[in-house]
Amino acid sequence: MADTILILGNGFDIAMGRKTKYTNFIYFEKQLFSNPNEELLEFLKVKNIRIEKYKDNLYLKFINENKDTLGDNWSNLETMISQLADAIMYFKEKSDLLFQIAPANQFWVLEDKLVSENNYSSKVFVARSFISFYKEEGWDSLEREVTLEKLNSKFIRQLDLLIELLEIYLSYIDYLDFEVRGIEARPTALDAVPHLLSSYVLNFNYTNTSSYLFRTVEERTHFIHGRIDLDRTFNRLNTMVFGIEDKENDVNSDLIPYQKYYQRVVKETGNKFEEFFRQTIQFPDNDFESYITSKNIIVFGHSVDPLDKEIFQKCFELAEKGEYLYRFIYTYFDEPAKRSIIKNLAIILGKEKLIELTGKRNIVFVKSDDKDRMNKELLP
Repeated sequence: MADTILILGNGFDIAMGRKTKYTNFIYFEKQLFSNPNEELLEFLKVKNIRIEKYKDNLYLKFINENKDTLGDNWSNLETMISQLADAIMYFKEKSDLLFQIAPANQFWVLEDKLVSENNYSSKVFVARSFISFYKEEGWDSLEREVTLEKLNSKFIRQLDLLIELLEIYLSYIDYLDFEVRGIEARPTALDAVPHLLSSYVLNFNYTNTSSYLFRTVEERTHFIHGRIDLDRTFNRLNTMVFGIEDKENDVNSDLIPYQKYYQRVVKETGNKFEEFFRQTIQFPDNDFESYITSKNIIVFGHSVDPLDKEIFQKCFELAEKGEYLYRFIYTYFDEPAKRSIIKNLAIILGKEKLIELTGKRNIVFVKSDDKDRMNKELLP
């Protein structure tokens, strides 16, 4: 029987009826500081969480100001972080633009200069934030270079706080779903997969939904971007990775704290998933010869966004080197989602490689609720 590797994105949690969309998180943040219910207040009290430092987060402020132009996926928020980081680097290179307007608070002068530039909204937001800090925190007495370092440090610290607040939210949702409501698995194409609890799990989510609902085991699960762990049962620090793609070969010391690869190293999320792709050999109980096990690699609920391209490229590389039969089965919610996944795979693999792998049926696509089609596509 084939091994199963599950690669899970947030769409998996959503398919199980969980409120893990980023819009749910934004609503939670507003509720937290305006009208928290008794259940939430009790949770915060039991966990000894003080919420004052999470108020007026710069990233959430930017999201709320630009919600009409941001998409619905978590990857859109990662793009937003990238745009804000780029805006900070822009002003590091063109610091005169900030220091000419900050003393007299002549923001409108800069706004006129920026209106025709790319990444306008992010640059305007960073400039407004700078002017505010310049007066409130006495930056007018500092050297320019020091002031700009403090600006960058502010945004890095606010990103850390955003990640902490996300951990609080998802932990609260875990409490509601598994301790209060006791939710159960909903029907999906995964119902066709035999012995799902024995699967290896490469989990892009911070939650451990597959363990609660399908009893997948800790030893066969890798939280590639870290996990929620308010009680610090598994690690002494917050291991959640939430940042941007590394676009350059050279190390940029200003951008490093925003980048996923750096966060993965600092938070020690590791590369355990690579073990899942190793060749395995079955030894039957009868007199037949041993055989190499094939692998079904099922990607469920992940947009395959190029932000995670390095991990997906590694998965394909390991599967090809494994010298076993393998099949990547990409599930999709609807036709637009399928087209988006195909486009992203073309970016990650290259067009020719994608055509080759689909032609060999090393890559197939299955609608996320089509149990019968999943059953047909699974390697034996």
